[in-house]
Amino acid sequence: MIIAGTRRRMYDLSTLFAWFIIYSYIGWLYETIVCSVSAGRFVQRGFMYGPLCPIYGSCIVLMIVLFSDRCKSKVSLFFSCAFLASMMEYLVSYTMESIFQNRWWDYSNEFLNLNGRICLGASIIFGISGVIIIRYLHPKLLDYMEKNFSSNSIRLANRFVLAIFLFDLFVSVQMSL
Repeated sequence: MIIAGTRRRMYDLSTLFAWFIIYSYIGWLYETIVCSVSAGRFVQRGFMYGPLCPIYGSCIVLMIVLFSDRCKSKVSLFFSCAFLASMMEYLVSYTMESIFQNRWWDYSNEFLNLNGRICLGASIIFGISGVIIIRYLHPKLLDYMEKNFSSNSIRLANRFVLAIFLFDLFVSVQMSL
């Protein structure tokens, strides 16, 4: 069990995995919309073939677990989320480039970038997004999940989604090597 959230409740791994999938999908949707509008055509974003960007899901779940109860002010929450997201984005970019000899994003042309892996603009967006998600969206998601889904139904859905996720991850890794 892990303590997470603004209500100081205990959440099991099944709940955390459900959040990971939900926020990975929201991240994929955000990336796909922004990049598709910018390109003027549909752009499939992310490393995986399916509609998930795991960096978003991982990062947001970590933000919720680490900062929901610790960051009382929105300013401290903003800076904490921006810092964590930037650190994760840099680490994931470096790791994926080392393994696959490919870059999935490049901020080289952006203001105040660090090796093209992170930039000030993205960090600000991640900080603002973290505040919005933790203070406004996530509490509503918790209420919705608690009112509409039993723990057993979440666990059952997670098994199905995990199988698809692992298959997609396996295929994506194989195709990228």
